Amino acid sequence: MTEPTAEGPSSPRDTKMTQAPLSTKPLVSQRTRRSTAIISAIVTLVVIAVLVGIGYVMYKSYDWAAAGSTPGTVRVRDIAIVIMALETLLVMLLVLIIVVLVVVVIVLIYDRVIPVLEQLNRAINSVADATHTARGTAAFVSEKLVNPVIEVSSYAAGVARIARELADLWPWRKRNGATQESATQESASQSERE
Repeated sequence: MTEPTAEGPSSPRDTKMTQAPLSTKPLVSQRTRRSTAIISAIVTLVVIAVLVGIGYVMYKSYDWAAAGSTPGTVRVRDIAIVIMALETLLVMLLVLIIVVLVVVVIVLIYDRVIPVLEQLNRAINSVADATHTARGTAAFVSEKLVNPVIEVSSYAAGVARIARELADLWPWRKRNGATQESATQESASQSERE
């Protein structure tokens, strides 16, 4: 355990020094690294080959156009237009699916969550009412019962104290107290002798 320092119970410097590493095993094994590198190289080569092929078709398109065929750029343009149209249809379909899902979520919220929130609101209101009632009851008991009892007991204590002081003033009380003191001293001296 580290001792407290001026920075707090344990400073970050102390924690780094005392904690053991969780694992010394590498996150990615050597075999996984090798296979990832091979797959990455293959994908890169395929992409480069496709780009070179497209470039070659574009370059040769003018030669083919002179021979009477359709230029490659026109073909690429037409293919791009068809792909863009398909992508637009796909995006519209996905937007429609998202709108339907949002409507389903709204219906679920309306059907499931709102009743739960209403029940929670009713429960909170009942707890607040119970708290208010308990507070009122405590105030009533304090005002009508506890305060009068405290006043009566304080008056009774005062009257008892006054009665005790008056009783100490009587002469027979003093003589009786003196005889009790002498009896106590005699019994103490007898116990010492034995």
